[in-house]
Amino acid sequence: MSTFRFNKLECQKDKKLKELSIKIPWSHNILILSKIKDKKQRQWYMEQTELNGWSYDVLGFEIKSDLYKRQVLGDKPNNFKRTLKAPQSELARDMMKDPYILDLSNLKESYIETELEN
Repeated sequence: MSTFRFNKLECQKDKKLKELSIKIPWSHNILILSKIKDKKQRQWYMEQTELNGWSYDVLGFEIKSDLYKRQVLGDKPNNFKRTLKAPQSELARDMMKDPYILDLSNLKESYIETELEN
């Protein structure tokens, strides 16, 4: 049995995964099911895809850059809730979660500074 067929059957058996998979495009489901093995991560990526309206390419980039690990598993201890009022406490917490990921693969060996800025 192919891995994809197994993943599809798994999705049909799990009520939550099935509900989430219906809400996003088929190509997104295939990408998530083929790249993500952990059930919680699959659910999270499906939820985020629906919530944020990610395109196929954006979803692929977020999976490749381990967004789940950075956002869900990357919670750093802080005192923002005690020292700041909402929504500033949430904004400060979110800033700590989302580092900049710069994809500089398009730059030539020698480049002009404006190319880097763009």
